[in-house]
Amino acid sequence: MIAALVGLFLAAVGAPGAIDVAKVPNPRTTSGLWVEDAGGVLGAEYVALINAACQNLKDRTTAELAVVTVDDLGGLAIEDFADRLFRRFGIGEKGKDNGLLLLFSRDDRRVRFEVGYGLEGVIPDALAGRILDEEAVPLFRQGEYARGIFQAARTAAEAIGQAAGQDLSFASPTTWPSQIALTGPLPGADEERTRAKAGKADPLTAGLIYAAAVIGFMALGLVFVYVRTGTRAAKTAKEKALKGAGFFTALNWIGGFVGFIVLGNIIGKFWPALLAFVAAPTAAAFGQAGLLKPLRRRIAGYRLTCANCGQKMSLLDERADDAFLTAEEIAEETAQGMNYEIWRCGNCAHLSRLAVKLGKATPCPKCRRRTLVRTTTTLMAATTSRGGRVRITESCRNPGCGHTKSVERSTARLGSGTSGGSGLGGSSSRGGSFGGGRSGGGGASKGW
Repeated sequence: MIAALVGLFLAAVGAPGAIDVAKVPNPRTTSGLWVEDAGGVLGAEYVALINAACQNLKDRTTAELAVVTVDDLGGLAIEDFADRLFRRFGIGEKGKDNGLLLLFSRDDRRVRFEVGYGLEGVIPDALAGRILDEEAVPLFRQGEYARGIFQAARTAAEAIGQAAGQDLSFASPTTWPSQIALTGPLPGADEERTRAKAGKADPLTAGLIYAAAVIGFMALGLVFVYVRTGTRAAKTAKEKALKGAGFFTALNWIGGFVGFIVLGNIIGKFWPALLAFVAAPTAAAFGQAGLLKPLRRRIAGYRLTCANCGQKMSLLDERADDAFLTAEEIAEETAQGMNYEIWRCGNCAHLSRLAVKLGKATPCPKCRRRTLVRTTTTLMAATTSRGGRVRITESCRNPGCGHTKSVERSTARLGSGTSGGSGLGGSSSRGGSFGGGRSGGGGASKGW
């Protein structure tokens, strides 16, 4: 059901733009470099120059500078693209968060410095903007994209080195390499970007679709509960069906959280997605509670109709109905494997008997009554270094049976919990061999 909810949401909204970030190659895993020229603007000589500056920075200060060019942002704002790419690569050392990303989009004519938490004091927004304004943008306007990217990266590296007490001055080449000749955007790039921007999910529209999916799922759950309670004759069975609403509430919140993650990735904005996640499942839960109130009252006052005279019957209490049950049936009720309802008509004295299965006890292999109860006793607790041992005992509560059986089983040793942590923090989740740093959200963006 959760998969259906998410599938419906994805089909309705789509995920424009976000997949482009996932397709950008990670240079640390593809080539071992700090530079990825997916936009095709640098050439081998400039890649070597920029990578040397980045490697020198890493060796002397441990800070990580990644330089990435792309041909198109896929309709995303460069700030969103840079933030997602930074988090995907994990630029900077874990714990130090000393990463810096220089992102260049050729066809969008935009460039950005995305700064890690640990470098916000070294490369504040004003300095990041000044480096781009003075070192990069003037050259970009002349078509010298590769040289502008190199000079911006070199100046940022020198500023980080100076703050660390390291002189990272990098001399300019005697002769600047030639800029790769560009003939403009790749064929169809403008049309693709226009379509992506036109199809980019609007936060309000996407949020409304998300809310409709969540509330619609809860409505389906309500219909299911109403149908189940309406088709059950026994009052106990109706009450069991009513408790199924709690199952749908739990699924609704789980599905809502999954949808929140999807929504955040689609619209690229955290707070609107969080607001939708809080509001929609809460509204659905309150709506469910309100619509279940009349059903609860109806079940509480429910009376079976007499099959003999058509009058309403009265349900005997647990003590009174024992007079109409066998010892085995009383044992089933005591073990909570069954519940027997005895209804009496006050008009014609007709009796009706209804049986409802409960889940606390299972059928006994010997007497076949639902009176078998299992208990587990810990004989030796498991630890992280060795397994444990338990005794599982099953006994029949039917006084005329007496079946009992016990078995001992070993249990696995307790996990240390490290495997789960490495799965979340390892290089595979970061997409490469950067250090695992985090972006602080700061930096500067410029166009030309």
